[in-house]
Amino acid sequence: MKITICNVRPSDLGKIVAFAAADRDDQFKYFANNNPDLTFVAIDENDHPLGFITSWQNQVHPHHQNIRIVLSPRSIPTNEVLSGLVSREQARLNELSITLPLIVMYWEPQTRKTAYFEKQGYHIFRKTWMPDLLLDKVSLLDTALPDNVITLREVWQQPTMKNKALTLLCKQYERVHQDNPAAHLSIENWARNVDGELPYLDWSLATLVDGEFKALSFVFPGDAESSLDVGWLTDVDDDAHHVIDLLKIQLQLFKHTQLVSIFGELDSTDPVAMKVKQSFSWEPAPAWISLIK
Repeated sequence: MKITICNVRPSDLGKIVAFAAADRDDQFKYFANNNPDLTFVAIDENDHPLGFITSWQNQVHPHHQNIRIVLSPRSIPTNEVLSGLVSREQARLNELSITLPLIVMYWEPQTRKTAYFEKQGYHIFRKTWMPDLLLDKVSLLDTALPDNVITLREVWQQPTMKNKALTLLCKQYERVHQDNPAAHLSIENWARNVDGELPYLDWSLATLVDGEFKALSFVFPGDAESSLDVGWLTDVDDDAHHVIDLLKIQLQLFKHTQLVSIFGELDSTDPVAMKVKQSFSWEPAPAWISLIK
């Protein structure tokens, strides 16, 4: 089979969507559309697409260049397609004088991608699970807030308190992302990033003891009206007992609504997230894996 790598074409849109769906990468189209100069397609001698690659920089994690690849679900010469796509992407990055090391991301289990990249010297440095927690499996209990638990609505109304909460969030985030370090953002930038995600401040909770924050649990809009995203789980203790208690309270609040489920973002590099993963009956889910050289 003759494989040619060329710039992505308008006629490829349908295949991009189909390949991304097969690889469960619902963000690929977004990154490809926003980085057309870094998006390429591998085609065979009959002009049939075999796979796509795209690349971008994450402003929160500026020390690496991200790449994603989606492949045709049919039988293809995987190593040759991957090699062609990665080589063309690297050549384009060189042309742009982008010399950052690469990070590759995709859902497991995708053994044909993993086998190729491990042979190229990459290794998995983080797994991220985004499982659902079905609310009908949660027992209905008392919903009263303890005296040391307040909503982030109350916190956000006091600039000094908001800054203290965001400082705790920032410190934990930087601590658990050392392989792909975060930028050293100001608290003002952190505030813009958090507020830009439109958290539900009345459902987001904090534990406050003697004026010091012990835990934070943010609630964000979900992918469906019947679901919410619980994220940026923060605890001063790696055993996560503060934030686990917050989640238990939030689950009781959700039980009194029309919500069906919540989902979390749980990183293997975060001991707090791993304790949360162990402490609730999350639905089985594959991990989003990140590889680095």
